[in-house]
Amino acid sequence: MDETPDATPPAPHGPGRPADAGTPEAAPAAGTVAAGTSDAGTPAAASTPAAAPRRLPRRTAVLAGAAALALVAAGTVAVAVTRGEPAAAPTSAPAAAPTPSPSPTAAPAPAAVPAPPSPEALAALPLAFFDAVVPELLDGGDLTPTNQWTIATPRAALVALYASPSADAAPVATFGATVPTLNRPAATAVWGTSPGLDGGMVLISTPARSATPGDGGVAAAPSATFAWARAADFTLSPATQSMLVDNASSVISVLDQDGAVSAQEVARLGSPDDPTPAGTATYMEANYVDPSIGYTQGQPIALTGAHSPLLAGYGGNSALTAIHYYPDPTGSSHGCVRVSAAMTQALATLPVGTPIQFT
Repeated sequence: MDETPDATPPAPHGPGRPADAGTPEAAPAAGTVAAGTSDAGTPAAASTPAAAPRRLPRRTAVLAGAAALALVAAGTVAVAVTRGEPAAAPTSAPAAAPTPSPSPTAAPAPAAVPAPPSPEALAALPLAFFDAVVPELLDGGDLTPTNQWTIATPRAALVALYASPSADAAPVATFGATVPTLNRPAATAVWGTSPGLDGGMVLISTPARSATPGDGGVAAAPSATFAWARAADFTLSPATQSMLVDNASSVISVLDQDGAVSAQEVARLGSPDDPTPAGTATYMEANYVDPSIGYTQGQPIALTGAHSPLLAGYGGNSALTAIHYYPDPTGSSHGCVRVSAAMTQALATLPVGTPIQFT
């Protein structure tokens, strides 16, 4: 019984007739071997009808069909991949919220300082000089002076001094631009600062006393005093050197800010009854020669702003402490610092206002 030909898929090569379509082939010419006949060579009878269409062997047809199905399946897969459900649009990560810039912090306003007094108000105040006693001045019991390595020179003939750096402080005295009786330019040392407008306030040495030894039955009095002043009232300059008087070793030294020693020697200091100032700070108020003081033999005298803590006076003055030459290298002084001629010359090279510390 004849079999129905298998369906053949379209050729992948274009619109031409497929190579294995089921269309009957033309009858072979006489003398040829018809497809599907034996090769016995017996000629077919003339009345024999045209041969049936050539069929592929079943195994070949099955393989061809499987291949065609594979191609179709491949095409289906391709279409499924290509034309399936559209992929979800990529999701963008949410934009990070911008970090707010920190608001600039306003700098605190500089502290106010006392308003400058009028010339009339300044003239009415006591002058802080070496013979004066001004109770409102500060001493070592009120504060701890710290060397600022700065020299302050007054900008005016008189500048106001205060017991406090606060803006509402009232002036208690004045500091002059000239050293009384010596008529030499004045300058002083700075021992503290308080920030504020126009440079704030500076803590300076004064040459006056806040009390006299023996007053009110109190034997001792502070050797040195201090006061606050407006920085704007002074020209401030660096102090490159400082003096140190060590009571324990009786040594006087000239030091720079790094501690290097440029001059040093053993000095003669006061006795327990007439002691040299100790545990305080002051400044070199003046450096001068006074021929009337014979024992100095014409050597320079370095006048300090400190006084004897126990003597109310000496030789008609207020027992101001000086560093001076004395010909006798033995014994003790009445509180002054006795040094060699070479040391007096070394001290004479230092500017007025140089800091001095007594330990």
